[in-house]
Amino acid sequence: MTDAERPSIPRSVHDAAGAWLARRQAGTDPDGEKAFLAWLDADPRHRAAYDEAARAWRDSELLADSKVGRSRKLVRAPFLMRHSTHVGAVSLGVAAILGVGTLTMVRHAGPFDLVSAADAATYRTAVGEIRTVRLADGSTLTLDTSTLVRVHFTPDRRRLELAEGRARFSVAQDRRSFTVAVSGGEIVAHQTVFDVSVVGAEPTVAAIEGDIALQKEGRDGGVATQSLVAGKASSMGADAVPRARSLAEARWVSGMVALDKTPLGSAVAAINRYNHRQVQLGDPGLARLSLTGAFRARDPQQFAQAIATMFGLVVDASHPDRLILQPSRKKSPAARK
Repeated sequence: MTDAERPSIPRSVHDAAGAWLARRQAGTDPDGEKAFLAWLDADPRHRAAYDEAARAWRDSELLADSKVGRSRKLVRAPFLMRHSTHVGAVSLGVAAILGVGTLTMVRHAGPFDLVSAADAATYRTAVGEIRTVRLADGSTLTLDTSTLVRVHFTPDRRRLELAEGRARFSVAQDRRSFTVAVSGGEIVAHQTVFDVSVVGAEPTVAAIEGDIALQKEGRDGGVATQSLVAGKASSMGADAVPRARSLAEARWVSGMVALDKTPLGSAVAAINRYNHRQVQLGDPGLARLSLTGAFRARDPQQFAQAIATMFGLVVDASHPDRLILQPSRKKSPAARK
């Protein structure tokens, strides 16, 4: 069947399919699964949209962890932009995870635009925006929500400063070293792919492909160099020891917040970074609940509802700027522990 022969699927159906996919990955109760099956059977377009969303998300995971993905032999990652920006964001995740040089921008689930290269430039993303740009040397830079990066290339060196947020750097081959400056030191790379975050108490670095060098400022004012190999992560703290990087955490480039046994308090903080409408916990004890699943970063309503379903909570949506998760009248999960 050609694209012209396929039945037209409204954007609202694709959005609903994406919400169901994230909700089922997070885990649903029997009533939730019955509701999903009823939605699936209500219209053939529902099943087609859900199958497409599930296939795109599954492919992004398989490609990212495959030998081909790790060796970066793909010339171009697939983009499924004909129908749904949600599916497109999943495919964007494949490209960025593989370090493929794309020229794209996601702005509040809007259209994809091109961003030009510059030898000296400042790139900033707004709340909820994920943007990928190609730099003047052919490297690509993917900025997470609320991120600020300054770029300064000279004939002798390539230097960037990550002042806020999180970014992925896919470094093109060049005789010049590629340096990212953060509080506490610098990251030096050549032809590699790595993430850097300055969101937490200390900057953290995750090596996705190739080796990088962490030049950490010591307490005595000196600089100590630590090698970080692919698959490892470390903070820029002077005494930090490399650990295995989290595959879930590395998938932020897809526009999804992927969680693996994450405390609910941390999960809420991660979702809130992408949205003006904030999720709040009405009971501090809820923050200790453990959560595994994947959620659309720009949909706090879907996230809150999924959490409520998983843990028997209720969502207070009466406030325009926040969603409050409250224990139901029944005994809360936190109280049962």
